[in-house]
Amino acid sequence: MLICAALSGCSAPPRPAASDRAIALYREGRASAGPPAPGRAGPGARPGASSAAPLAMTVEDAVAWARDHSAELAAQSARAEAAAAQVDAEDHFDNPELRITNVDLERILERRPRVSTALRFPVTRPGEVDANVAAARVDEAKALAEAREVEIALEADVRSLFDEVLLFDAEIEAADAVAEARRSLATWMKGQLAAARTTAVDEAMTELTAVDAEQDGVDLRAQRSAALAALLSRMGLDPAVPVRLIGAPKGAWPPPELPTEAEAVELALKRRPEIELAAAQGDAADAALHAERAARWPWLSFVEVGYEFRPESVLGRAWTFGLGVELPVFDTHRAAAVAADTARKAEQRALGAAVELVTREVRTSLSEAQATRALVTELRRRMTPAAERAGSEAQRAIEGRNVDVGRALEVDERRVRLELRLMRFVRRYWTAVGELRHAVGGRLPAEAGHPGRTAESRSDAEQ
Repeated sequence: MLICAALSGCSAPPRPAASDRAIALYREGRASAGPPAPGRAGPGARPGASSAAPLAMTVEDAVAWARDHSAELAAQSARAEAAAAQVDAEDHFDNPELRITNVDLERILERRPRVSTALRFPVTRPGEVDANVAAARVDEAKALAEAREVEIALEADVRSLFDEVLLFDAEIEAADAVAEARRSLATWMKGQLAAARTTAVDEAMTELTAVDAEQDGVDLRAQRSAALAALLSRMGLDPAVPVRLIGAPKGAWPPPELPTEAEAVELALKRRPEIELAAAQGDAADAALHAERAARWPWLSFVEVGYEFRPESVLGRAWTFGLGVELPVFDTHRAAAVAADTARKAEQRALGAAVELVTREVRTSLSEAQATRALVTELRRRMTPAAERAGSEAQRAIEGRNVDVGRALEVDERRVRLELRLMRFVRRYWTAVGELRHAVGGRLPAEAGHPGRTAESRSDAEQ
């Protein structure tokens, strides 16, 4: 009965169904995805700020918040911790074995007992423990690589979505300027129609272009709301939480400097998990080779020390000793050593292949970013003086009313439309920068403490 009670106490309690556990986790996530509770600081929150105020966050706050609240990253990190614990579990020698033999019941009943006891110590071959540890380190490196991949993708997504929202703010500002210019032209055309200086068709066309420009702004605002919702969802926040994004305007030029190819590649080789994984696999192959080479020689399989208890033995003289030697006669481990040597060479080449792959990815992403940056710089160099001159001349003409005001308004509308077109190329640049961040495994060096003018993005309530 005592044994049954003990076994029942060790048995696992019944667990709920997987769907019930998943629903519970979903509800728990929804509860924690809301705004921070009173007294709990949100990302970027200022001391003494009201809990009802929108959360003010920089891109670094957003990345840190996403890391802290990502269930996928937490799961991968837990697997990496379990793999690290397994490394320590493999770093040990086998336990000795207590052997009790020659227990003869007939001799015990005849009062001539004879019992042999021995303590057998297994002898590990040289390099065997190191090989087991190295293999466990490969599993740890794989788990760390998977966790690092999740972290890199998470950070890249958050930074790209953060840039996306700020880019939409700049495009919305440019679209509003286009709509305002076309609305001014439409208002002027109404006056011309009233004075019988133009036709109703021309006035209707101008009104139509003004409405079309306003629709562009509405579409951009909808896209901005979707990007903000995606950002908050990636961070683990409820998309309904009011936030205020703080960062340098994406329309400002020039942006932070791009790293050189050598800087970007070296940074990627330090951050990318493929390098650590390839190195760990090479170390494991090297340790396995040493273990297989050691197995080609005779080695002790065990050492045994015992004592035999019997009445006729002189006290203290019944000690026994034994040992076993493994003789590599039938299996000389030659083929295994050759295979281990081939595997080590393959893993050494795999490290070089990983370096080449990372280098190629960084070089491709950096080239795209550099080319787009040069394109935007050239467009701005050619467009800015002409746009500034057109704007000043149009404003002077409108104020002086000494030339065709309608023509001046058209010139001003074309000027602001060029600004909106330029933002499309600026978006291409920041998209390329996002790919470069993913290639190097995180933030670019020049993005830390960039001395640019800081602007606050509008919250959902303000949209």
